[in-house]
Amino acid sequence: MAQEALQPPQAVEAELAVLGSMLIEREAAEKAFDALHESDFYVDAHRRVFRSAFALFQAGQAVDVVTVSEELKRKGDLDAAAGGALLAEAINRVTTAAHVEYYARLVKEKSLLRELISAATGVVTACYAQDKDVKTLMDEAQGSMLKVSERQTLHGVTVARDIVHEVVDQIEKAVHSKNDVTGVPSGLRAFDRMTTGFQKSDLILIAARPSMGKTAFAQNIIAHVVLEKNLPVLFFSLEMNKHAIMQRFIAAEAKVNLKDIRTGFFRRDRWQDLTNAASRFRDAPLYINDNPGMTVFSVRAIARQLTSRLRQEGKGLGMIVIDYLQLLRGAGTRQENRQQEVSEISRGLKQLARELNAPVIALSQLSRASEDKTRLDNRPKLSDLRESGSLEQDADLVTLIHREGYYKPNDPTLDNKATLIIAKQRQGPTGSVEVLFLRDITRFVDEAVGVEEPAEMQDGQAQFS
Repeated sequence: MAQEALQPPQAVEAELAVLGSMLIEREAAEKAFDALHESDFYVDAHRRVFRSAFALFQAGQAVDVVTVSEELKRKGDLDAAAGGALLAEAINRVTTAAHVEYYARLVKEKSLLRELISAATGVVTACYAQDKDVKTLMDEAQGSMLKVSERQTLHGVTVARDIVHEVVDQIEKAVHSKNDVTGVPSGLRAFDRMTTGFQKSDLILIAARPSMGKTAFAQNIIAHVVLEKNLPVLFFSLEMNKHAIMQRFIAAEAKVNLKDIRTGFFRRDRWQDLTNAASRFRDAPLYINDNPGMTVFSVRAIARQLTSRLRQEGKGLGMIVIDYLQLLRGAGTRQENRQQEVSEISRGLKQLARELNAPVIALSQLSRASEDKTRLDNRPKLSDLRESGSLEQDADLVTLIHREGYYKPNDPTLDNKATLIIAKQRQGPTGSVEVLFLRDITRFVDEAVGVEEPAEMQDGQAQFS
């Protein structure tokens, strides 16, 4: 019994559970790396596995049984992990990675207790030696305890002096460049001047009532980013399949009536425009996911995997677009109501933007309140965002699309006119931007610039043969 009492504090089962969670879910690995250091593990073999997994994570590679086993072999540590049997044992310890933070906390607590014992033992030994005065011993004892206390890191806390010079450098670069668009541009000059582009780590909402053109607006932005800026974009379409999406992209780029493309009735000389547009998209860094049953966690997992692959190619993810937010589901756990689920989705998307340091654009439906007859006009407001006030809180930029001509179809002066209402902007002004929406080719353009009408819209339609 006395021998057992002298065993150092340890949580071997929790260590295995942490490793198992890391090997089955990348998000769990990130949480473990944030909370623990390899020295926190009591078992040497566990330390080696954690070290190999961390090396893979830093290199942007996958962390799983196969990759960690190969990394252990490369470092000559595979035998210490029982030839890989330890990895299988770790995975068998857990059925889900949901509790990794709890396991990590147990491992950390035992690690701190061992350090306290070591520090206290050193103090006791020094006191028995009596070769130093009391004040010196007390000073050394306090220092030893402080070192243990400092192990409880304040994750994410930065001293102001460490970032001041970085901000000054950013300001200096802005002075020299005099660029009014500092983020990812939308392609609409008036809109970009007001927003300065979509900023990294921001959550952007584009909201509208049905048939206002929010999907078209999002696709216009995507096309500009991948074709003109050559930045990779990940597009989640929960409403349309990938072939319909690409058809719209090509129609807008070629400036050919979308209905004519679907039916085959378009002028023969427009075929070259279509093939040219298709060729541009063939070489564009556009990634499309049209799975209709997505959860916010599956969106985050796919985005992380693509980011990791792009990093290996020396690239970065330029933007994530989701069409549309209300079709996403939460984590799968039962929520009391839809408002809570949308709040969870909103927070998850904001975390994703911060984590990947890329703008995340989510399309959103507006409630019917803007069509209420008691309103003086039909212009949407920020309060019209459906199902959750957290959308308004979490978003850094909210743009509402309004087309007065939709409500007044007999007024020819409103044809093709649209208003982009910047209802919220955390780092800039709010206001409105007048643009043109060419519905037949699903394309938004600057009002001052305009676009020449496609030939088939001028001369009538001719069948392609």
